[in-house]
Amino acid sequence: MNQGTPEGDSDLSQRHRRELLRLLLWFTVLFSVGFIAINFSVGKYGLMAIEIAVAVFAVWLLTILPRTPNLRRWALVYMVTLLSGTMFAFASPATSITVFSWILVMPVLTHLLLGRWLGGVLSLFYLVLSASIFCWRFGTTQLMDTPGSIANIVTVTACAYLFSHVYEASRERAEQQLSVMALTDSLTGLANRTQLEQSFSRAVLQRQLPLSLVMIDLDYFKRINDEHGHATGDAVLRIIAQAMREHIRESDLACRLGGEEFCLLLPSTNPQRARRLADRLREDIETLECRHEDAVLKLTASIGVATASNPTDGLDPMLHVADQNLYRAKFAGRNCVVG
Repeated sequence: MNQGTPEGDSDLSQRHRRELLRLLLWFTVLFSVGFIAINFSVGKYGLMAIEIAVAVFAVWLLTILPRTPNLRRWALVYMVTLLSGTMFAFASPATSITVFSWILVMPVLTHLLLGRWLGGVLSLFYLVLSASIFCWRFGTTQLMDTPGSIANIVTVTACAYLFSHVYEASRERAEQQLSVMALTDSLTGLANRTQLEQSFSRAVLQRQLPLSLVMIDLDYFKRINDEHGHATGDAVLRIIAQAMREHIRESDLACRLGGEEFCLLLPSTNPQRARRLADRLREDIETLECRHEDAVLKLTASIGVATASNPTDGLDPMLHVADQNLYRAKFAGRNCVVG
C-alpha cells in the first residue's frame, strides 16, 4: 500500500467499457433483428438461427450489465460469440464476398472492449482465421485476379489494427495519469485524502486488524514559510515525505492531509508497534538537516496515534482520535508522541 498503485484505474476502465458494451449490445440487437428478417426471407435458416442466438444473448447481457462485477469476462464472452458467429457467416457458401467487410471492425471493437493486449491477441486470431476462410472459400485464384482489391483490404485492416492498438495504449496511459493525479498529492508525491479513504476501506474489508493511524504535524512550520519563503517550505515538505517513505512497510500508506499535516495508515499494527514507529520517525525528523538553497533548517514534529481493533465507524472517528492525541502532544511541549 506504500504509495500504492492507484485503485481508481480499473474503475475508470470499467465505466468506459461498460458504456461502450451497452451501446454495442443495443446495436447487436437492432442489427440482428434486421438480419433475421433478411435471412428468413431468403431461406438462410442456419444464419437466421445464429442471429437469433446472438440477439437473445445480447438482450440477456443487457439485463445483467449494470450490476455485474465481471465486466471483462462478459465482454470477452460477447466478443467471442460475435466473432465466432461472424466466422460462421464467412464460411457459409450462401454468403457473398461482401460479408468479409466485417473484418474491418474486429480490431476496433476488441481493443476498445478488452484493452490492447487481450483485444490485440483476440482480434489477431480472428483476422488470421478470416484470411484462412477467405482462401478456403475462394482459393488463390481470387487473390491473383484482384490483387489491388485484396491489397486494399489488407492495408485498411492492418491500419485499423495498428491505430486501435496505439489509441488504446495512449488511452490507458492517459487514464493512469489521471488516476495518479486524482489520488496523489502533487507536491510530495504521497497519497492524498481520497487514496487514504480507499486504502482504509480496503484494509477494513480485508480484516487487516488492528489498524493504526499516525498523524504528524511539523512544529512551527509557519515560521519557515514566513522567514525563508514558500519554495523553502515546499522543499522541507518533500524531504519529510521522503523520510516517511523510509519508515513504512509496503503494506502501509503515507499520506499528506494538507499543509504541514501528514498521516500514516498502518494495517495489522497494534498500538505499541505504531508508537515505536512514530517515535523513530519523530527522532529522524529531529535529526534531519533540511537544505534548500542557502537555508539549512532543523525542525521537529508532534505526533498523535490512534488504533482500532474493529473500526466499523469508518475513517473519520480514527482521524479524530489521532488528531486529539496530536494536539495533546502539542500542549505537552511538542516534539513528542501521544497515543
